[in-house]
Amino acid sequence: MLAVALFWLPAGFVVVWWALGALTLVIALLDQWHARRLPAPQAQRELPTALSVQQPHPVRVRVSSASLPETVELADQHPGDDPHTGLPATLTRAEAELTELTYHYRPSRRGPVQFGDLVFWFPSRLMLWQVRKVCDAACTVPVYPDFSRLSHSGLDANHAHLLTGTRLQPRRGEGMEFHQLREYHPGDSLRQIDWKATARRRSLISREYQDEQNQQVLVMLDGGRRLGMPVGSLTGFDHALNAALLLAWSALKQKDKAGAMLFSGDQPRWLPPVQGQQGINHLLNGLYDLHPSQHASDFSLAARQLVRRSRRRALVVLVTRLQQEDLDDLMSAVSLLRRHHLVLIADMLLPEQEQLSRQPVGNDFDQALQVCADAQEQQARHDLHTRLRHAGALVTATTPQQMPAQLNNLYLMLKRSGRL
Repeated sequence: MLAVALFWLPAGFVVVWWALGALTLVIALLDQWHARRLPAPQAQRELPTALSVQQPHPVRVRVSSASLPETVELADQHPGDDPHTGLPATLTRAEAELTELTYHYRPSRRGPVQFGDLVFWFPSRLMLWQVRKVCDAACTVPVYPDFSRLSHSGLDANHAHLLTGTRLQPRRGEGMEFHQLREYHPGDSLRQIDWKATARRRSLISREYQDEQNQQVLVMLDGGRRLGMPVGSLTGFDHALNAALLLAWSALKQKDKAGAMLFSGDQPRWLPPVQGQQGINHLLNGLYDLHPSQHASDFSLAARQLVRRSRRRALVVLVTRLQQEDLDDLMSAVSLLRRHHLVLIADMLLPEQEQLSRQPVGNDFDQALQVCADAQEQQARHDLHTRLRHAGALVTATTPQQMPAQLNNLYLMLKRSGRL
């Protein structure tokens, strides 16, 4: 239609039309050329050196105000597992030397994550174009398990009677070592009195004991497919890993050694026992990027590998989800491990099954069948636990959310009782 209209217009008007079009094109190209010549802004990204899974973390972008136009679009190439960062965002130049933007990134999965470059979209001077400017800011950041529970009062309460001045009673068996002499307190046993020191001081003197240190705790973490099921926003493996790390932290605080082994995973891993509270960093860096595989769990093979690597007596904690068909394999593994170690098996129960076991049976036939099938499975699991206990293993069964505290409490109880 435009061509037809131009055909009927006077020749002079057509020339002017084309001249205006050419001038507009030249101005637009010059506007784009000028915008492309603008240097990329001076910018940097600030974020924590390590992140925690399922926890929001502030990410701050700082840009030199002198290198910015009045407004600019910012798109940080953060990992794509969090769609709620609010980016891209419009950045308005500040009067201060630096213009800042802070957003929050919440990683959904453990392991290393990649942050890319900072991308800015500059408007041209005549607002005809948006020009892309890239600031190099690529980096890799580790995402660790959520270890914030270490600061919760529950763990400190469990340690209070061990780390404060509460008096520890001596007992027969292993697990106690002499700490110091002190004045006799009512309630001290006769066996606790040091008669030679009493004769010298001419007043009753008692021996004070403390839990033996430098013992070993080894966690066998099942990396097979049975812990890959989702439990809330995490997987069963994530909960098992949290429990293993909390147990290791508790052991290190007691001045014991802690190590870990992943079996039946795509990347079998052995972390020899370490000591000292800084040892948790070694364990954390060695385990944070692990994920469950699709392999079946091989307990007897894992037991043989552990015994080859560590024969010194230790508390071996096997974290898994037991199934009835595991009986023969588990009995073989327990028999081998018990020759050198004290064995504790932590069986992870699904929260849905725990709720179902407490649910009253109504008049619904399908519900009754479901409750009946679950009761049969629970009975089979109970029988499996009984067989393992008869074979010499300690067994505990708990939900993923309760497992960290449960394992920590059992470790402290075994240590205080002298069985470790």
